Order: sequence, then structure tokens, then C-alpha cells
Amino acid sequence: MRIFINEFCGHPFQIQLSRELATRGHEVEHVYFSGNTSTPKGAVEDVNVHEKLHIRGLNIEREFKKHSIRSRRSADIEYGTVVAEAVSRFQPDAVLSANMPLDGQKILLNATKKQNAKFIYWLQDVYSMAVRFVLARKQKLLADIGGAYYERLEKNLLQQSDSVVCISDSFVDYVKNWGIAKDKIHLIENWSPLDEITPMPKDNAWARENGVAGTFCFMYSGTLGMKHRPQLLLELAKYLNTTREAMLIVNAAGAGADWLREQANNLDPNIFRLQPFQPYERLSEVMGASDVLIALLDSDAGKFAVPSKTLSYLCAQRPILMAAPDVNQAARVISQAKAGIVVPPDSPEDFVAAAKILLNHPDERTTQAQSARAYAEQHFDISHIADQFLNLIQA
Repeated sequence: MRIFINEFCGHPFQIQLSRELATRGHEVEHVYFSGNTSTPKGAVEDVNVHEKLHIRGLNIEREFKKHSIRSRRSADIEYGTVVAEAVSRFQPDAVLSANMPLDGQKILLNATKKQNAKFIYWLQDVYSMAVRFVLARKQKLLADIGGAYYERLEKNLLQQSDSVVCISDSFVDYVKNWGIAKDKIHLIENWSPLDEITPMPKDNAWARENGVAGTFCFMYSGTLGMKHRPQLLLELAKYLNTTREAMLIVNAAGAGADWLREQANNLDPNIFRLQPFQPYERLSEVMGASDVLIALLDSDAGKFAVPSKTLSYLCAQRPILMAAPDVNQAARVISQAKAGIVVPPDSPEDFVAAAKILLNHPDERTTQAQSARAYAEQHFDISHIADQFLNLIQA
């Protein structure tokens, strides 16, 4: 078949799926938005891709400002038009679209229908709830109007799709409540590439280059928005700045990282370090340099988002400290895998207390790290995952 995969962010696991489909003889066009620099990218420039796989970064003429109310919608529409043109050129049998802003998704879906191709809506976030969450922090009236508009649009697009892939059972419930036919809904949880994020010793090249090989290190790695509660990282950094027991490294970009940079500028750089995204090809070393990996999610955001960074953490074989509502899919995975500690996101005291527990119990950290990797090896088999996608495409 000819399969077109549009993944707005350029995440690694979707690229792994495209590579697997290509090795099975399918012609795969994989595109992502190269102008979106607020999220880390996977192996988008892999020189060893299969001859049937073509990975392309698409861009738009205007500057992309993720959090700009004035220009964001225009940028999303422009990107949707660019992707639609790529679909028209490729003439696929099926289109999978993930993390796509709804205004662009509408254009892409219409272009897919013109090609008489199957459209598969890969629901990575409940987008309308995310819009309402973001706008509510600016103006409630704007949140009500914008949220209602995007909820109607999201429901309409889901109804028009041939299949809907949900990444958590809570998303399945949302989609069912919106009146989407049950036979169109498929549950396929996210994963992380086992062969790209592998366990590494703490004393590795990246750790030595960054002077942390002999220091206990908490680490956050990935996008850091305000929905990720950067306030918790600040509280942990202040605690460590006082006790000098360990250090905190944050490799991130986003609105939360910008806020954290302003708030933590008086902390000792030997205790707290805020750095840009690290190269994807070195991510195993980066995470290997940590003793504890951190994931965060606001209480309200836990309803519509599942942070995929936690899945990479599992592959890295490190214990995880997560602040998130216990109903969140990622929080449930960490608890189920016994891969770390999950605390409510609304209590800085509980977050710091959990960090102390991990800091002072090395045997528990070792057990949790081994459990993390074991869970990943049991659940992240790309062959089985590709079978699931091909079954729904071919149904």
C-alpha cells in the first residue's frame, strides 16, 4: 500500500512505525512540521532509512509562534495546506495524522477524501480541551468561545474519519461520549523505540562532558510548557540549592522553560542547570547520566494529554518521579510497571518529599529502574504494534 503519515511534532515512535511499515514493502511518506522547534525531534534525518520510506520536514512561510493567539491559527491553516498538497502529490491509499492542529486537520482530511483514501485520526491529545486549558489562563470568555468552537470541529473531524486511534482508554471514553461509532475506535497505546533509547552507565561520555558523572542527578528532558507545572522543578531546585545533596538538570524548551529560566536565575549553576534539547542520537547517554528522571503534568491537563517522554524514560532504565493526576495514562503506566513514584501535581511538598525518598534509597531505585526497562521490553514490540495499525488500515 501507499501510506502517508503526518506527525506534526516529529516524535521518534511514529518514525519507527513508518520504518517498520516500509520494511514490510509498503511505500511510506512520513512528514512532520520542521518549523515547530518547541518539541524535540526523533531520527528525522536518519541516513539509513529504507528505500520505500521518505521522511520530509515541511515548513511554512510565516514564523510559527506556538502560543500566539493572533498568528497561531493562520500558521496551522497554512501548514494544513502544505500537507494537503503533499498528500495530493503522493496519492496514498491511507493517511494517518497525529498531533495535527484542528484547523490544519480539516484541510488534510478534505484532501484525503478527494484522493479516495482512508483517513485515520491518531488522537494524541484531546485538542479542544487543550485549547480551553491554554485560553483559560488568558481570558475565561475567550476560553469558552474558543473551546466550544474547537470542540465542535474536533467532533466533526472524528465523525468524518474512517478510523480513530486512541492512545488511552480515557480518550476512548471521550470519543464514545461524542457519538463516534464504536467500530471506528481503536485503542493503541503509545510506545518508545527500544533500539534507540537503550540503558547506559551513568559514567558515560555525555555525563563526563557535562561534569555530572560523579554527582547524583535528577533530570527532566523534553518539552516544558506551563501544563507541565515547572513550579515543581523550581521547588526541587531550591531545596537542592539549600541541601547540596544532588543537582537538577532540565533539558527543555517551551513556555515553562522560559518561565523557569527567569525564576531560577539566582540558583547555583552547579546545582540547577537549564539547557536546550539535547541531540536525539545522544539521548541514551543523556538519560543514562541521570539517577532519577522527572515527568510532570497539571491536574487539568491530565484529562487530555499523555506525556510521551515517560515512555522514553522507561526504555532508559531509570526510576521515574512523576507529578500527575493518578487517572492519567502515563501515571498509571508508571504505577503498573512499579517504575517509580507518582504524586499529585498540586503539592510541591509531596513532590520534594518523593524526591528525597528516591535520593536516599538506592536499592529501591535499582529495582524501579529494572522494572521500567522490563515493562518497555514487554509492551513496545514494534512488530506487534505495526500489525495493529495494518489491521485497521486493511479492515
